[in-house]
Amino acid sequence: MKRAPCYVHRAIRLPELWRDDAPGERRAARIEDGKIVEIHIQRDAHWVLGECGMGRVDRRTPAGAYIITEDGSEVLLRSKMGAAEGTNVAFEVTREAIAEPGRIKPPEVALRDSLPADPSSNDGLWNQRLAAFGGSTAPHAIDEGFDTAIAGYSQIGDVIISFQRTKAGLVFDVDGIGDAFAINRIAAVEIARLLRLYQVGAMVMIDFVSMEAKAQRAEIANIFDAASAQDSRPFERTAINGYGLMQVVRARPRPSVLDHLFGTRIVALSDETQAYWLLRSAARSSGFGLRTITARPAVAHLLSSERWQPLRAECARLAGAGVAVVADENATGYGHVHVAQS
Repeated sequence: MKRAPCYVHRAIRLPELWRDDAPGERRAARIEDGKIVEIHIQRDAHWVLGECGMGRVDRRTPAGAYIITEDGSEVLLRSKMGAAEGTNVAFEVTREAIAEPGRIKPPEVALRDSLPADPSSNDGLWNQRLAAFGGSTAPHAIDEGFDTAIAGYSQIGDVIISFQRTKAGLVFDVDGIGDAFAINRIAAVEIARLLRLYQVGAMVMIDFVSMEAKAQRAEIANIFDAASAQDSRPFERTAINGYGLMQVVRARPRPSVLDHLFGTRIVALSDETQAYWLLRSAARSSGFGLRTITARPAVAHLLSSERWQPLRAECARLAGAGVAVVADENATGYGHVHVAQS
């Protein structure tokens, strides 16, 4: 019997990692089945995990010391040391600065005997971070994925999962119409997805719809565990109690996407985020002539600062034109970019 020829079709595999660099802010997205499953951000105005530097011991504490770095910022050593106040020391960042509602936790460091002979730049540290994911990398704008973070909720059918940052951690509230177990099944999977997507660390409190049956509560917790299986960040959790509460604690070496977006605010974009996004818009803009960035006074002040001068220069290089910053207290949204000849 004659067999029909067999044609093997090779599946087209999408890039596993999208990369989107802009002045001062680098983004990457991990892609699975054509969907963004993780968003990673590095901002160059801050000390980066693994970065090394020099500083002066400013004041000692019973458990360590505060160190003033060469750029004037403050980092925290959480171990006892023999060096006296005023001593110059070398250090390596072990946890980045993390903004929480109302406060910023300084970067944490470990002491080194000396600086490495060839210290990694921010470019190098970012490349190392992306290389650890493996797979192929492609340049691609990463603008999607932030809408849910800014809205503060996700809705799947009749199930609404709201979330908000607090000083104690991220709090999720689950609500919906119908059977509590069915609502919580959907919510458990979606919350695991959001935690991975936004790279959330530290304490997370989840308020499920309460269920009387202990077996159902255990099954929802197991569903959460299964949905978290592809997330490489380690975590521990409690059981779901009779009131529907479950606490999750996740490793936190860096700020989450939410921490980056909102800074010390709860639901409004931070001045820093607005400034970075305006620089990104200016760098991407097309046309000829001066790029004028109009922003609220606090954002304009940040953009015009000496510390941000290298970022303005990089923006001008990418845009191929000069960059000017204008403060306008009546600016709408987070500001806008005007191109002289668009």
